[in-house]
Parts: sequence; C-alpha cells; structure tokens
Amino acid sequence: MSILDFFKSKNPEETMGQSESNRTNRPIYTPEHIGSLQPNEVFVFGSNLGGHHGGGAARVALNRFGAIYGQGVGLQGQSYAIPTMQGGIETIQPYVADFIKFAEKNQQLFFYVTRIGCGIAGFRDEEIAPLFANALSLSNICLPKSFVDYLGNLNVPNSYKNQEYGQVRTLADIVKVLNDKNHYTDLTALMTDFENVLNKYIERGTINANTYELFVSELKNDKDVNKGKRFDINSYLSELMSNRNNLEVKLEDIYYQRSISKLIRIIKFFNTRRHYKSSEEIIADISILMNEPYQILNDSYHYPLYFFKRGLENIWNEISKDGVLDNDLLDKIMFEQHEEKVNQFGLNQVLKMDFQDDGPCHPEVYFPNKLGTAPVYVQDNHCGQSSYIKSCGEGKGPNRDPYYYELRLLEIVEEKRPRC
Repeated sequence: MSILDFFKSKNPEETMGQSESNRTNRPIYTPEHIGSLQPNEVFVFGSNLGGHHGGGAARVALNRFGAIYGQGVGLQGQSYAIPTMQGGIETIQPYVADFIKFAEKNQQLFFYVTRIGCGIAGFRDEEIAPLFANALSLSNICLPKSFVDYLGNLNVPNSYKNQEYGQVRTLADIVKVLNDKNHYTDLTALMTDFENVLNKYIERGTINANTYELFVSELKNDKDVNKGKRFDINSYLSELMSNRNNLEVKLEDIYYQRSISKLIRIIKFFNTRRHYKSSEEIIADISILMNEPYQILNDSYHYPLYFFKRGLENIWNEISKDGVLDNDLLDKIMFEQHEEKVNQFGLNQVLKMDFQDDGPCHPEVYFPNKLGTAPVYVQDNHCGQSSYIKSCGEGKGPNRDPYYYELRLLEIVEEKRPRC
C-alpha cells in the first residue's frame, strides 16, 4: 500500500485536523537537510525522466524516502519526483503544475519541496521559483527559503519583482515618494497631491510609446531570440530594469516599473499560446496593440484606487509615527505583515484568521477584517480544484479569471493579425 492509499483510507477530517494542528510546528521553509519525515510528509525532489536517482536530492529520496529507481515522475513512497533534466524551464513547468494540482487534491499530505533543478540540472533559483508561485497559497506545501524570497516582497530580485509590480504597489510607491518630500501629517493634504500625480499618470497611459520603443530595442538586441532559440523574457529583463537606474525623477521610476511590468505580463502570456521563435513575431503582436487606440492597455484605477484610499484612511494611525506618515510602517502594515503570515501559515489558514467572506451573495470573495492590511481574495473552483486569485478590489465578475485581461488582448491580436 502506498502512502497515498494509506491516507485515503483514513478519515479525511481526522487527517486534515492533524495536518492543520501540526502546521505551526513545521519549519517555515524547507530545511536544507532532511533526514526523516513524519508519516504524512513527502520529500519533493528533482529527477530525470528515466528515474535514474543517482545523485543529490534524488539519491536521498531513493535511500531514505521510498523513491523507485526507474520512476521519474510523481509520488513514490514518501517522495515525489519532478523531472528537471529534459530541457529548458518550459519543459519543467507542466510537471510543477501537475505537482501543485496533486497537492491541492491531497491536503492530508504535507510536501517539502527541495531546490529542484538548482543542482545537477544547472538552473538558478530565480528561474525555478516562479514556477511555484501558485504553491504559496497552499498550506500543505513548504518551499525553500530561496524560492520564497524570490516570490515574496522581502528580498525579491528586480528580474522577478518587476513582473509583479501591480496597481496597488504603484499607488503605494507614489505616496511614499510624495511623503519623502512633504512629510505628511494630514491625510487630506496627501490625497490632494496624490490625485494630482495619479491624474497625470492616467493621462499619459500605462504602456506609452517610450516604453514600447525601449522594449522593442531590447528585443532586437536579444541574440538568443534572433537565433531561433526558445523565447526567455528573463534573458533581457535585467537590462530593461537596469535602464531605470538612470532615471533622475523617482516618479518616473515608478511609471517605468509599472509600464514594463504590464508589458512583460502580456508578452509572457502571449508566449504560452504563440511559442515565439523570433523578436519579429513578438514585435508584430505588440505593435498591433500599440498602433490602435486600445484603452485597455492603460490601467483602470476604479476599484484599486477606491480600496487603496479607504485602506490608507483606515490604517493612518498605525502607519504614522509622531503624527507623521512613515514609509517603512506603510510597507509593513499594508504589505509585509500579510505576506509574512502567508509564508508562515499558508493562505488557507490566514484567510480563516484575518479575513471574512462577502456574505451569502458572494461567499467566494474574502475581504481582510481590517481594510488596508491585505488584498481581497477570490476563491476560484475549476474542475473540482480550488485556488485563490488576488483581486484588484471587489473581486467579482471578470476578476475571477486571472488571465481575463490578457485573453482579451490576445483576441484583438488574433483578429488584427495578417493571415497567411
């Protein structure tokens, strides 16, 4: 009988209770060395498709945790194999996605993910970590600290943080830049200056001509893309980010981060459907969007701005020090405390502790008990699997699909793209 069969034979409520009660006794991050496991714990390691568990974490799994020689994928004993030796990052991603789905379905098991792919396979943490972004919301998956650092907002490298530079973070950074200059003691004065800046930003448009031209320039200089190799946006993302260090005005820096972030997200999603082989293909698709007056390329701040302003008002006393707004406290109260809790306890437990649902009409929408201290989450049930989407504000309607926006853009490109 496998460990999975064993736990399926148990009372689900009993095993779930044990998992939840033991959650706080487990480490926040996967330990560097694991010598033993509890009966309901699983060691997740990087393998090769042939299941030749000859070295590194794979050998540990074979010798200690029931890995089966010749089996390169999936659950085996108290271990779970994710192939990492068969090609580039894009060949690993489906196996990681399958693992996360497996963990979602088997909440009675607790998974320690090792630094898969970062040993013999030769990948870097910043390449592998984004594959596990959806695992952060699961309380039964423990990730290496190096992965969590890349996925969180504490020690995030520019190459990944830029992709997650959303509207609320943009709003908060505008407030911080203004506060560095004016040291606000009054919320009304701050809001007056803040809205003047934001209105100029909205008029300018999120993805403007300057952003597009810079992006195209970097694409044309990307030798790997133009040799027909697989498209890897991270190969020149660091160069895009380094350009912002030359900006003299801090507000320009914020505009730049948000613009590049949005453009990158669009291209990365398009690439999952297009499988780009050249910079010309990428430029052709984006130029379709840039050459038409599509207002959806710009940020709509309706809900994010509404909830952000209410949140600031709600936590003003907590983010002020001696009556003056404190930027470090703003980051801590509005972002970091929630993110640290999710890393420590898992999103499911944090939702129980710090959130409330939106009532009988929309029980799938979760608001923080204290507005301004966390995002709104929307529970998404697809094919019997549950996950949570960070919402820009109220969370219902199109916001329930995390790629609704990108799909709309892709439909435009499909319609306008020349047919052979």
